[in-house]
Amino acid sequence: MSEDSVQELELISTIGFNGSVPHGLLVHPDGEHLIYPLGCTVVIENIKTHEQNFLSGHTNDVSCLAVSKSGKYVASGQITHMGFKADVIVWDFEAKEPYATFTLHKVKVEALAFSPSDKYLVTLGGRDDSSVVVWDLKMREALCGAPSALQSAGTVYTVQFMNTLTTNLSPEEIKL
Repeated sequence: MSEDSVQELELISTIGFNGSVPHGLLVHPDGEHLIYPLGCTVVIENIKTHEQNFLSGHTNDVSCLAVSKSGKYVASGQITHMGFKADVIVWDFEAKEPYATFTLHKVKVEALAFSPSDKYLVTLGGRDDSSVVVWDLKMREALCGAPSALQSAGTVYTVQFMNTLTTNLSPEEIKL
């Protein structure tokens, strides 16, 4: 049998949930879908019908997940091996396909968070990387980055957008 005649297997359904990814079981803002990682795949499951869709694109296990406030985007980060960079994939939820892929962190992406406006994604590298990067989703590029912790202070494990502005602007005028 030649390699040309071998058909690629298609994932039809999954059973189970590992639970090893911190904050790895998310409810989509529409209230109708669960989002969770299983190996190198992200599973989107309809809560009522149990229909599953699979987001495939990572080359190793998914290490973190985030969903944007509007539900337009899902982001997933992965873990790789020493000496390799770990991908972050931003998925278009409706199309169930990649919107953008960011490759900057070494070995592991520890955490992800979308800005409330869906304009930015912040990514946190793992212990071997120790950097935080802010990405512009429209331009699909990094805006800025910095070390996330001092060696003497320990390791950072989570990241979150937070509005701590003291301002006279209304919430509608603040677009992070």
